[in-house]
Amino acid sequence: MKSSRGAKRRSDLIVWLLGIVLTWLALALGADGAGYGPPPQPGTTVVEMSDNDFTPAVVRVAPGATVVWHNAGRNPHTVTADDGSWDSGDVIPGAEYRRTFPDPGVIRYFCVPHGFRRGRGMAGAVLVGAEGTRTPDIAPPVDVAAGPFRTLHVPAQFAALQDAVDAARAGDLILIAPGVYREEVVVTTPRLTLRGQDRNRVILEGDFSRHNGIKVLGAEGVVVENMTARHYTFNGFFWTGVRGYRGSYLTAYSNGDYGIYAYDSVFGQFDHSYASGHPDSGFYVGQCKPCHALVTEVLAEHNALGYSGTNAGGDLTITTSIWRNNMSGIVPNTLDSERFAPQDGTRIVGNLVYSNHNESAPVKRLQYPTFGSGIILAGGINNVVEGNVVWDHPNYGVLIIANLDRNVWIPSGHRIRSNTVWASGRADLALAAPAGRDTCFADNRFARSRPPAIQQVYGCGSPFSRLGGGDPGPLVVMLSQYARAQSGAFTSADWKTQPVPPAQPSMPDPFAPPAPAWPTPENRALSGASAMVPTLSLPREAAAFGPVASGAPVPGGEYVRLFFYLLPFLVYDASVIAVAWDARRRRLRRAARVGWLVLALSLPYLGALVYVWRRPPQRRATV
Repeated sequence: MKSSRGAKRRSDLIVWLLGIVLTWLALALGADGAGYGPPPQPGTTVVEMSDNDFTPAVVRVAPGATVVWHNAGRNPHTVTADDGSWDSGDVIPGAEYRRTFPDPGVIRYFCVPHGFRRGRGMAGAVLVGAEGTRTPDIAPPVDVAAGPFRTLHVPAQFAALQDAVDAARAGDLILIAPGVYREEVVVTTPRLTLRGQDRNRVILEGDFSRHNGIKVLGAEGVVVENMTARHYTFNGFFWTGVRGYRGSYLTAYSNGDYGIYAYDSVFGQFDHSYASGHPDSGFYVGQCKPCHALVTEVLAEHNALGYSGTNAGGDLTITTSIWRNNMSGIVPNTLDSERFAPQDGTRIVGNLVYSNHNESAPVKRLQYPTFGSGIILAGGINNVVEGNVVWDHPNYGVLIIANLDRNVWIPSGHRIRSNTVWASGRADLALAAPAGRDTCFADNRFARSRPPAIQQVYGCGSPFSRLGGGDPGPLVVMLSQYARAQSGAFTSADWKTQPVPPAQPSMPDPFAPPAPAWPTPENRALSGASAMVPTLSLPREAAAFGPVASGAPVPGGEYVRLFFYLLPFLVYDASVIAVAWDARRRRLRRAARVGWLVLALSLPYLGALVYVWRRPPQRRATV
């Protein structure tokens, strides 16, 4: 009899320990992480290099002090003196550069790939000496000239494109004749239009040694259109720190980082453009909230990611575009390496997203875990995915999942509506645990989901959607791919040897007067909160996968899958009830038995609920 009671007590202890461990694990997922890198040593000043800022941009130190630049971003950066007297070389993510400043003075510096001299873009200053030393202007205001535009011709008037840019006044049109231009162009004059006469024959050539094809630094309203950039070690076309931008009829291929890239910039548009062969993403919009931006009628293929949008959202729409044959398709995401976390409020509407499992595409370690999925909302909030057609992905068609950086960023508040998703290896629609509240699914056409019966369990208006939760399976899949990436157990193709794309359509009239960067009535209509969903015709590739799913999944099959999905929880609950029933023999009071039962049954779910409710939903920034 005693041994029987001892066995029962041991079983009670095991059940309690299991519940406590599950709770601790769930709470641990919500805990803030520690910062990167070792703590600074006494007597040093630390400047953090993020993507793409120095923080703080201006520091004051005493003569003889040491400044440490620590790269907490995802890309290599440099610390280069404006006068060229010293240079750090590439500082890779996680590394640092140290320099001691013995003499008083003002030392300006910049990052070669992402900034320029005189405080443009990613730039900073070290003030060495007394408090009276004047603080420099890191981004001085630009004198915007008025008057009619001029047309500057390259190479008829200026042999190099940079020479024409340096001679231009605000509002001018720089018209570029066909040819190969081996240069890196930096634009700091506002409202310029740089336009090629032929998209496929005006070629900016990086020769695998120059950093960026065209880099626009802090100059508002600059338009770049109708040309190609290839073989640069960083980006094809790059805007940073601007208000008003547009990239139209651009081709970017086989560049070492991104194809067409806007960072810390607002009121912009990418349209009628093509990007391929990039180890990060073909198109990128990052660190803006609200962005007031539009990506429309573009094509991305053979990249690690078709689109990446770190901490970008708010009046940002990706629409009427094709994302195919990348490692993954459209990936808005949250990271601590940029400001405005979490990513918030992107509309992904009316796109074709298919066959994003290209193992021959170049990829970096950070991007590899997204392999094999169409649309991934990684750690963001309040996104809308509507009216897209998504097919042929070995992992997931549409996946909502937490993102791990310094913090664990839990997704919440998404609306997944009226999409057609099929031919996904693991699930067409997936909500990964842990997920926050207010994500819901409605009117989608698909075959399988994780958790099962996702439109019934997490339907818009369902109490479960308000509580959050999700399925742990997709998280396990992504963590396994993350572990593989961290161990280096994956292969990446060389971005330098990616396929040359076919000729792309040029703009209709390359000799027309300049058009504004933003806004236009058409842009505003597409980027706003309109319920209209544009459509694209299905390409011939879709026929290989049979007819499109004709409706929602068969309820019976989904509920069978839902039962087996919930089976471990049911077994746990049954075991707890059995132990509680047996507790009567130990003469516990009824209230104690009931309280013990309720607490034990709630333990596996308690941690996730505590996380969801302890962090209030983020509010969107406004202008």
